Amino acid sequence: MHEFSICQNIVEIVLKELKKLNTKRIQLKSVNIAVGKYHQIIPENLVFAYEVMTKDSPAAGSVLEVKVFPLLVQCNICFWKGEIAQHLYRCASCSSGDVKIVGGRELFIESLEVTS
Repeated sequence: MHEFSICQNIVEIVLKELKKLNTKRIQLKSVNIAVGKYHQIIPENLVFAYEVMTKDSPAAGSVLEVKVFPLLVQCNICFWKGEIAQHLYRCASCSSGDVKIVGGRELFIESLEVTS
């Protein structure tokens, strides 16, 4: 499961950001991330990894919210643009394999929600 290695980076970033804040006055409520389907991440596995990795940390008790973005391509032949099935790189309009990925590669932390 590559979700654990990805989650390790997320937790490191979150803990680094929490250190910048006065953690005696605030509590991390949620971490919101964006993930494109290109990465083949299973959101449930990422959430599980997050719970395990934050158990005894300042982020303990917070929730990982995962927003999944579709895999989008644009055909270089007929210029159709849209969502495709996971890693079937064919145009849905003309069946050409000459497509470029235009969406679905996202992988970033959108926001941290804290309470004081």
